[in-house]
Amino acid sequence: MAASRKRKVVSIRKYRRSVNIGVILFVMISVYVLIYTITYLSKERISIYEVTVQGSITKEEQYTGIILRDETVYTANAAGYINFYLREGSRAAIGDLIYTLDESGHISDLLFAENSQGLKDSDLSELKKDISSYSSNFDAMNFDVIYDFKVDLDYSVLEIAGQNNIANLDQILSGQQVGFFQKNTADATGTVAYYTDGMEGLTRETITPEVFQMENYKRTSVKSSDLLESGNAAYKLIKSNHWTLIFPIDEDFLLRYGSRTSLPIHFLKDNFEMTAPLEIFSNALGAYAQLSFDRHMLRYLSDRYLTFEIVENIETGLKIPISAVTEKNFYTIPVEYLAKADTGNVFYLETYDQNGTAVTKNVEARIYQETENFYYVDQSSFEVGDTLIKPDSNDHYKIGLTSPLKGVFSVNQGYTIFRQIEILSESEEYYIIKTDTPYGLSLYDHIILNSRTVEENQVIYQ
Repeated sequence: MAASRKRKVVSIRKYRRSVNIGVILFVMISVYVLIYTITYLSKERISIYEVTVQGSITKEEQYTGIILRDETVYTANAAGYINFYLREGSRAAIGDLIYTLDESGHISDLLFAENSQGLKDSDLSELKKDISSYSSNFDAMNFDVIYDFKVDLDYSVLEIAGQNNIANLDQILSGQQVGFFQKNTADATGTVAYYTDGMEGLTRETITPEVFQMENYKRTSVKSSDLLESGNAAYKLIKSNHWTLIFPIDEDFLLRYGSRTSLPIHFLKDNFEMTAPLEIFSNALGAYAQLSFDRHMLRYLSDRYLTFEIVENIETGLKIPISAVTEKNFYTIPVEYLAKADTGNVFYLETYDQNGTAVTKNVEARIYQETENFYYVDQSSFEVGDTLIKPDSNDHYKIGLTSPLKGVFSVNQGYTIFRQIEILSESEEYYIIKTDTPYGLSLYDHIILNSRTVEENQVIYQ
């Protein structure tokens, strides 16, 4: 029998990877840095604003009014093609040739051909003004007006040709087969306009709310070489430089301006400002205000409506961002409870010792605002329910009533301190606040730009 073999048992150990403490620390530090970075980037920055500007804010109320003038419309008494001999806005005297009518429509060609040698320097200057005005008011979103402007320029050139050749008109037309031809002259003195809108006879007695619905407004313009039917409006004369601007008003307007006799006006169309006499009136359909003018009629000759602002309430003071302003509640204490002491202003606080005996304690409290009846005192000075004693009296006042004050966080001393402000006026981004207030801000103070990013008594590193 073969000898038995002795088996050798070999134990196999499972390999375990040793833990690398350095890797774990690196991962932990990386995660911490990542979290800190995300938190830092998402957190609002604490920014400092230096009160270095003494500014002003102008409050402006916006209205739209309708222009009334002394306007007379003249109609064509026959049909034909019209040609004008005065530019719109020109002053016409009695007997001046305003326009001609002809049945063929060839008068424009004859006048233009006669003037083909070129325009005068004065004529070119007028056209340049028109082009410059159009360029300054051009809106790319309203591209269609380019064609209208081209047509207007063509008509202007025709009218200039007519003006230049008016003295030789009979000679130009001699020998020409023009058929029916009619001259029309001014029967009064006035400024010429070549558009009508049906509102020439409007008065303040006949004004209705509907005339201010500008989406329904329509106007008709007449240009040289247009074909007119008999009875169509040809032109109008504005016989006075006096004009009025009328607009509807409400009770708020009456409260603000009802006692005023004039108002400072800023016209939005051309940023022109002037002061105009004010008159309040009403008719059967509403209440209105009227502004009267004796100048600048020609400036707004082509307008029936004007949008304007009433400029007022110019306040000057320290200019601070609205974002810097916050609110804080204060205890309100009647002014008669303030006492004088060697250390300054104090309040007499009634407390009790361990034996239950009433004891009066002098408490110095910072006052943030003073009115006729109350002091606004920091809430850290007292607790709700504390009792104050009126000097030289047995009257008591229990602490509890609070009221908010607007203010900012000053950081002049390296930490945030609430400083009360008195707002004079405001815009969309800034307040104008009163200067030289006892508990307020001064020029060159440093404040927190955004009050939401800090708390009171927070240390700030500048």
